[in-house]
Amino acid sequence: MSKTTPHITSIISRIDTSGWTTIVLEDVVIQLDIGAHDFEKGVKQPIRFDIEVLVEGAESPAGDDINEVLDYEYLHSSIESAISTRHSLLETLAASILEEILMPEEAVAGVVCLTKLAPTGFEGKLGCSMTKVKSGRMT
Repeated sequence: MSKTTPHITSIISRIDTSGWTTIVLEDVVIQLDIGAHDFEKGVKQPIRFDIEVLVEGAESPAGDDINEVLDYEYLHSSIESAISTRHSLLETLAASILEEILMPEEAVAGVVCLTKLAPTGFEGKLGCSMTKVKSGRMT
């Protein structure tokens, strides 16, 4: 189970549909200059990105052609776009990615989980998850 699955599962139970597909990008680690504290500024930290998008329907593409599905490579492009600007907060970065991954018409909901893998001064990992459903999609 991916980090994002529990969030998507809770959404699926509240959407009136008989089939769905999720597209996932997980365990992408990028060294980023991110953080609100002075000791974090100018210092790159490893950040893990996990993203999942819910798409309504579970039909097989008729022609086995990428033009018949939501090309999930756009998930990586959303990360690249969002990190082109420095962010102080993981939440700001996650919200930026979340807005972008929900842009395609086919996208119903999305989850973005960001994790600082080696935060200064802490044992373990720190992070945040954001989930959003397009308006009018919940029952």
